[in-house]
Amino acid sequence: MKDKNTFNVTIGFSTTKQLSSWFIRWITNSSCSHTFIAFDDAALNMRMVMHAEGWGYELQPWRRWIKKNILVAEFTPAGHSLDGALHSIAKRLAARFDVRSAILIGIKSKLNFWYKSRFSLNLNRSPSKLTCAEAVDRFLDYGGYNAARGLNPENTSPGELLDRIIRDQEEFRVYYLYKRYLKFDKKIQIPPSCMKRKFVFKKDRDPKK
Repeated sequence: MKDKNTFNVTIGFSTTKQLSSWFIRWITNSSCSHTFIAFDDAALNMRMVMHAEGWGYELQPWRRWIKKNILVAEFTPAGHSLDGALHSIAKRLAARFDVRSAILIGIKSKLNFWYKSRFSLNLNRSPSKLTCAEAVDRFLDYGGYNAARGLNPENTSPGELLDRIIRDQEEFRVYYLYKRYLKFDKKIQIPPSCMKRKFVFKKDRDPKK
C-alpha cells in the first residue's frame, strides 16, 4: 500500500505567451518552458506553487500563478509520499536562479538536437542556485522516484523531465494534458489511453473548506 500524499502534491509543466518562454521551448525542443511543484497548504488553506523564477526559488499562491501561466501538463505522483521531500526542497526557498546553468542547458539541448549526440558542458554546480527543472528533479530524487534516476539535476531541461514522467505510468498518474501544445513535441510519447481522454482544466484548485 502506498503512503498517503498528505499535501496533495502534483508535478506540473507550463509555459507563457512571452517571447522568453517561446525561446526556451525552441532551444530545448520542448512543448514546455517551465516545471513546478504544487501542493495544498493546510495552514493557509490555499494551493501553492513552488518554483524557480528569474529572481529566485519562490512560493506563490496557485490563483496568482495561473493568471500568468499556461498549464501544459500536470501529474499526480502515485509512488511513495513526497511529504518529506517537500520539506527538504522547501529549504531551498529564496535560492537564486541559476542563469548560467539555464543558458548552458539550452545550448546543450540544441546541440544534441542538431548533432544527435550527448554534449558535456561545465554547468554551475552551486548549492545556493537553482533552475526550475533542477528543483523538481531533486525533489523527486529526495522522494525516491525512478524518474529522477540517471539525470543530472543541473543538466536537465523541463522538456527532458516531462518526457521521463509521462512515460512512467507506474509512479505517475496524468491529471491534466494540454494536447494543443504537446502534439508538436515529437519526443513526447503520450499513452494511448490519455490520447482518448478529455481533460477539463480546473482553474480553482484551493482545498475545499
